[in-house]
Amino acid sequence: MSSITPISLPVPCIWSEHKKACDTHINKLTALFEQNPQYKYLYLGALSELCIETNIKRRKEVASYWLPYLYQQSGYTLTHFFKKWLTYTPTPSNPGEYIEYWDYLVNTETGLQLANQPPFKNWFKKFLDCHGKWINSTDSITTLPEWVKYTGTKEHPFDINNYELPDPKSPTGGFKSFNQFFLRNLKPNQRPEAEAPVIAPCDGGIFFLTQESQNVGKHQSYLLPNKSGDEFNLIEAIPGYGRLFVGGPLLDALLWFTDYHHFHAPVTGTVIEQGLYPGSYNYDFDDFDPNDPYGPLAPSNSDKAGWYQKLAKHQRYVWVIKTERLGLVAMVAIGFWGVGSITNAISTGEKIQSGQYMGHFGYGGSSIVLAFEPGKNLDFKVADKKIKGPDKPRLMKVRESLAAVKSGINH
Repeated sequence: MSSITPISLPVPCIWSEHKKACDTHINKLTALFEQNPQYKYLYLGALSELCIETNIKRRKEVASYWLPYLYQQSGYTLTHFFKKWLTYTPTPSNPGEYIEYWDYLVNTETGLQLANQPPFKNWFKKFLDCHGKWINSTDSITTLPEWVKYTGTKEHPFDINNYELPDPKSPTGGFKSFNQFFLRNLKPNQRPEAEAPVIAPCDGGIFFLTQESQNVGKHQSYLLPNKSGDEFNLIEAIPGYGRLFVGGPLLDALLWFTDYHHFHAPVTGTVIEQGLYPGSYNYDFDDFDPNDPYGPLAPSNSDKAGWYQKLAKHQRYVWVIKTERLGLVAMVAIGFWGVGSITNAISTGEKIQSGQYMGHFGYGGSSIVLAFEPGKNLDFKVADKKIKGPDKPRLMKVRESLAAVKSGINH
């Protein structure tokens, strides 16, 4: 632990102690399909929908991956797929390999029908728990030497020297599981706290879902910028308090695998309401335009995706914070891409200081949404560069300045 990340790394487990139970759970998938014959045809229908896309350039690779499953070649069963995924340790070159393949398949018309069948949905959640045990096991360190040497990309920079290593001389950094590496602690001197009304709650690429609106009153949801009909339902996303934020600025920060996956308080105030809301574990990250799913892709550095229209449906943890200067501020930690947990470190009624540690995500894809009441005259910038829309996410580091009160405005 460190002064900025005041938790100990998770204690690793021994995979051999969990392997039998996890293998048994995966094998239950066969019985589940036998008990529910329609599941087979939903699965084959999903394969058919996806595999006809081999003639679409950007879908060719993933569609071709599933062809042996469609043809029912020996060894290519859904059980076989999940067994491979179970003990997959992420690599820098392809950190979301199996969840990515699965999301393409499950976000077909019939794939969604299968994924939403309660027995299958429960089986899948337990599978993610099993994969979480693998990620937290001492057997999951095989790719850590690659991560320790990895220097990231322009869109997703990474420097292992920013983090505390249990053993800097070890090829694995001294981490005893992949989960320990994923929840690595920052060195305190890497993230000094800025003096600002709002500071960054996490690392990641931040952008506006919507900026402040002049037409408040009638709308129950937000129409996202530059998209064809996608709506973010703020009333659902922040139960009870959502209406207060209608018309105010709404921002989202997406965390990549290389980012620090802990989050900190964006403002100083009192937590008056909080709660965990279960939701979906899948999303369609390639559906940029629901009316034309095979239309042009967004720019390569864009974080825009069709799953925004279901953002309020994902597993999320919501905090509502009462502040002196900004009224109420909501922070929503959203888990997807197989996130198994969102861990909260704050009590209801607790007074928090901006920059204070608030919790962390389990392994997977994640996002932090910030909602503000309208009329607070905030100027959102990162390193003096204005925050823009989903096509141009602005890289930020946790605890750096995110917003200032606009000049000439007194509060």
